[in-house]
Amino acid sequence: MPKEMTVEMVASRLGITPRTLHYYEELGLLPDVGRTEGGHRVYSEDTVDRLEKILRLKETLGYSLKEIKRILEVEESLDKLRQTYRQENLNPQERVTILSQFEELLSGLVDRIDERIDRLTAMRDTYYTRLTKTQNMRKDIESNL
Repeated sequence: MPKEMTVEMVASRLGITPRTLHYYEELGLLPDVGRTEGGHRVYSEDTVDRLEKILRLKETLGYSLKEIKRILEVEESLDKLRQTYRQENLNPQERVTILSQFEELLSGLVDRIDERIDRLTAMRDTYYTRLTKTQNMRKDIESNL
């Protein structure tokens, strides 16, 4: 696998359009991408991994691009906290403070996911109730034929 990929290579690999890549970049969902001497965009494997995560959040969980941007920002904050926590010169109280911040950020993400699951469950239950009623109506009609 190449170290850097062109727009076309990434778009083909992920099944998206080059315009989508440019749009995600414009929205700030992607870090600054490299450029060739000719000015063409090149993407690292880390950027492609980030794009895959964006697509999973969008397609699997149905998050908007605004919500995805917030999730990515939280994950970046978590990474910074992790790096700070790994410093050897921290005292126990500083570690506790960092862990509390980490916990707060993770709790927020879990709460958002739970809210989405609750909304999806309520929607599913509504449709399931309608399906059951429809099936029962059909069965009643069929039994009278």
